[in-house]
Amino acid sequence: MKNRDKKSFPKLISNNVSQSTETVTQGVTQSVAHYARKRSDSSHQKPKHCAGPYLMRRGRVFYFRKRLPRALSNLQSNTFLCLSLRTDLPLDAVKRAARLLTVYERMEKEIVDAFNSQDLSPADTKALLTEALRAELARILAEQSSIGSLTDEDADKRIEELEAENNRLRRAARRENWMEVQELLEKASCMIGLTLPGLLSSDLGRQVTTLKRRINDIESDVTEGDDIRTACRPLLNDHEIKDFDKFVQEPILLSQGWAQTRKNYPNPSMQGNINALEKLTLEFFGDIPVTAITKDRQKAFFAWEARLPRSQGRAHGKNRFNKDGQTILKATEISAADAHDLMVTEEIRERSDISVAEKRAILADKLVPRRTMTTIRRDRDGLNRLFKSIRELGVNPPEALSYKEVEKHVKDQAPDDELYVRVTKPKIRMPWTEERLARFLTSPIYTGCLSEHRRWKRGSLIIRDATYWVPLIVLTIGSRIEEILLMKRSDIRYRNSHYCFAIGTGPEQPGKTEDSKRVIPVPQLLLDLGFVEWFHALSDDHGILLFPEAARRTTSGDVTSAFGKHLRRILDHLGLGDFDEDFYAMRKTLSSMLNSAQVSDGQRQAIAGHRHGTVLNIHYTAHHTKDLKDAVDKADFKLEIGRRRQYGFPVIKTCNLASAAVLKVDVALGDNGEAASVTVHDQDASKPVFHFIRGNASNLDDMKSAAKKLREILSQRPLELPKNTLKRAAFEHLQAIV
Repeated sequence: MKNRDKKSFPKLISNNVSQSTETVTQGVTQSVAHYARKRSDSSHQKPKHCAGPYLMRRGRVFYFRKRLPRALSNLQSNTFLCLSLRTDLPLDAVKRAARLLTVYERMEKEIVDAFNSQDLSPADTKALLTEALRAELARILAEQSSIGSLTDEDADKRIEELEAENNRLRRAARRENWMEVQELLEKASCMIGLTLPGLLSSDLGRQVTTLKRRINDIESDVTEGDDIRTACRPLLNDHEIKDFDKFVQEPILLSQGWAQTRKNYPNPSMQGNINALEKLTLEFFGDIPVTAITKDRQKAFFAWEARLPRSQGRAHGKNRFNKDGQTILKATEISAADAHDLMVTEEIRERSDISVAEKRAILADKLVPRRTMTTIRRDRDGLNRLFKSIRELGVNPPEALSYKEVEKHVKDQAPDDELYVRVTKPKIRMPWTEERLARFLTSPIYTGCLSEHRRWKRGSLIIRDATYWVPLIVLTIGSRIEEILLMKRSDIRYRNSHYCFAIGTGPEQPGKTEDSKRVIPVPQLLLDLGFVEWFHALSDDHGILLFPEAARRTTSGDVTSAFGKHLRRILDHLGLGDFDEDFYAMRKTLSSMLNSAQVSDGQRQAIAGHRHGTVLNIHYTAHHTKDLKDAVDKADFKLEIGRRRQYGFPVIKTCNLASAAVLKVDVALGDNGEAASVTVHDQDASKPVFHFIRGNASNLDDMKSAAKKLREILSQRPLELPKNTLKRAAFEHLQAIV
């Protein structure tokens, strides 16, 4: 049941959900229905909806399951809507099923209307008729060479059959009976991956009937001895087709087009994007001719892609213990995300104690993040590269949508609902706060852990390997993570009386750009921690890489993702996991600190490996070692480094970056989008250090007084602000009124 571009609730209906397919379950659980009736009898209140009959169980999890309206049974027999309720508790399942049933009944008419209105767009109609014409002309061309072997009687008989068929088509058209052309349309629709309407419209029926009659006339002329190119010229002119031989060729399928695209764009960084987009297009369109991807179908594809969860593709289950994993369709992931969002939205909608603005802010945190517009625009570019590539195969490609058309269509899919929020959660990497830096630098990784595999637990071991050194190097020189993970032992240099890192200088390490190649002095912090002594003590069997254990974490060659996942797991255990202030944001942390220390922009760009002016960093950094050493050492992490009896090397004792405990700010929004209440918590205090409710402020003077007090409290303390941008803006606006 394909209807990917419909709005709102119909999106939740997954393909082929029926009793006889993969969603077969154990049926309605009798005990659950009995439980629901027992609660109803005990309360002496008849519930608005009896949710019990729509409950079933798969394993331990309850599902909502309801047969779709009979109006849809013409499309697919025995079809059900089946959604996970994400609970194994009977009481919760009954409540959630009742809420879901309420929403379903409210929108049932829309569901029926959505599936009954299946008229093809003009562009799809043209593509369908063009494919039907191509297939028929290709058939006649293939048979043309054998016509000479026909006897006069056989030829006359074939011409009479064609004339009789045309007469039947005329009579059927008067009665609007399109059964005679149904087979022709089905073959064409199968080829280009279009779903035909249950009932053909009169307009489409008449067009295809006329086309079939004209094709029969052409076949009759060819049987009489005419050349097919001459016989079909008027029909091809009507369809704006100039080259007959090119037109009747077998179409270039999506898989062939992507193969050509990979040849045209051999850069490894492009191959991953091409492969990912190929999987998406093949699942959505099927392996159809590229020329069949009209603008309308592109719009449907991007609207479908916009619903993809941001985390799609990560539930494959592959790991070092399971190499095969499982294949999960994107449509399945979309359905699961839509079902989750529906349940969450309805739960928040029922709350009467908060404003609409607060509801939207809560939903922004709880809804499943979807694909960002940046990613969708990138895939639009990928589709455009596909269209350009098939031109080399002798095909006139379709026109790609513009950015503006894609964005407008995605925006138009939004339902008319005041609570609708499209959550994308783009990665906005922010410099680490001083409080988080201090906690990280004094974590068990650097002060003593339990074991190699329990770096987050306090213990007596300090293991100086990639997990120890790589974050410190990234933090102190602002390098890209991959640059450090792939450094070789020979990349440690001694130049102008300073130990240095030669980054991206080898032929196997081209770096992201030419400016990535640079020579950076080893910061004093690393020298104080004994980095050079550790380097000198490496054994001969250590290997060519400086951190071989990091490279061994992956078999695909993507060392950054593997190591990032490893470190992210440790940060989560330490309570330092943060979406925006992640491991990769450590680069920005150094840049921010150097900027505060008034290091020149040119030096900061050279250290980070960014372009600045016309001088390449490899040339600049080669002869400014002393200046760069002074620059990198201006980043003051306020560490106290010394020796402890049990370790034979220097260790971090304390970090004085965070002089005071962080204050956590909570904000509730009012209907006007401004702060209805603000609460400031100190983790060392049992009560909030500040609490303000706007409803208690009788006038502007009271609000100004509260804002002034708030600013006094916050002036000397680090803050943990709300992640929601609306709440953060409301909090900052409150402080601005004085």
